[in-house]
Amino acid sequence: MAEFPVIQMQKSTVQLLQSKEAREVQLRVVYIKLDEIVTIQEQFSGIVFLRARWREPTLDNTTVRDVDKVNWAACWDPKLDIQNVKGEPKASKWRELEFGPNGEVYVVERLRVKGAFAEQMELAHFPFDLQDLSVLVTSELKEHEIHLVEDEHDISIVDINAFADDQEWDLHPCVWTEPKVTVKSEYTQFAHSKPGLYFKCCATRLAGYFVWNIMFVMSVISLLSLVTFAVSRTLPQNRIQLSFILMLASVTFKFAASNSVPKISYLTHLDRYILSLFIFTFLIAAWHGVVTRWKDYPNVQEDLDFWAFVCFIILYVLIHVGFIIIMMFSGYRRRSFLIAREQEYTERAANLTGKLTSKKKKTGGLRRGLARVGFV
Repeated sequence: MAEFPVIQMQKSTVQLLQSKEAREVQLRVVYIKLDEIVTIQEQFSGIVFLRARWREPTLDNTTVRDVDKVNWAACWDPKLDIQNVKGEPKASKWRELEFGPNGEVYVVERLRVKGAFAEQMELAHFPFDLQDLSVLVTSELKEHEIHLVEDEHDISIVDINAFADDQEWDLHPCVWTEPKVTVKSEYTQFAHSKPGLYFKCCATRLAGYFVWNIMFVMSVISLLSLVTFAVSRTLPQNRIQLSFILMLASVTFKFAASNSVPKISYLTHLDRYILSLFIFTFLIAAWHGVVTRWKDYPNVQEDLDFWAFVCFIILYVLIHVGFIIIMMFSGYRRRSFLIAREQEYTERAANLTGKLTSKKKKTGGLRRGLARVGFV
């Protein structure tokens, strides 16, 4: 077995050990399998693989190849952990040694975790939302002792073919990181800021279920409120009764929508749509009560009732046109960010594999968009 150059390796070892700079740890995450994304519990479940790689100068110039014979207590430990895993997951950890061309030794730590991962959902655009699926890797060491970076030799990946929740979500095949994330430790006597690194992939919700089962039915119910104008003006009690029945149906759909998301302090797109149509139905019911004030002036009452009917039709159209415009433009920045991330990821993956990057024209964009709302 070839011996490493003793003089060179001892010099490199001394320099690294005496350095006061943070030791660099390269990280790579693989989303092996994603089972389910649970919006109301703000979590996703699956299997995640983490690989960490760092220099270990104390093992330079060693002839030991068996990791079981290494005295790990005498070696540096980055004390890595996945912070956002919930409960007691099934995890397995093991280490390996890698040897550089000049005899330098690298420790490779591998961690495989199966469980549920917490994820703060951004639901302002629900059900036309995009959700990050994050894995937060942290270290118990202080910020000046360790530097967490993405692996520069191997790219992090997500296996979209092993995605079990593809009936509700469209998983995008890219992973990116958000470096320089620090988390304040509050559970030790000597609290300090500790470094962390987010690994994120993204999934787009397929909104077809909510479009057809809630929004479409709600729009039909609200449209039926215009039918109350067919009832004679001399029977306002019948008009109001029908309007109240339709309002109660709107309340039922509002509760159904609320059961699909966690308790949040802001409105989603679905909430805005349902509340807009609820107010629309309420205004019609209120009008049927107000128009009775002109019962002594039947001609005036007839004209007012006709123009009110026309105004409510225009209002109904404006509500839907405005909702579509707001829905399209409100998510533009988020979609643009995701497209840029996908392009960067594709170029980096091509560079690492040694292949030339070639921009191909995307096909099936319209079909993919229609599929998200249940048309195909």
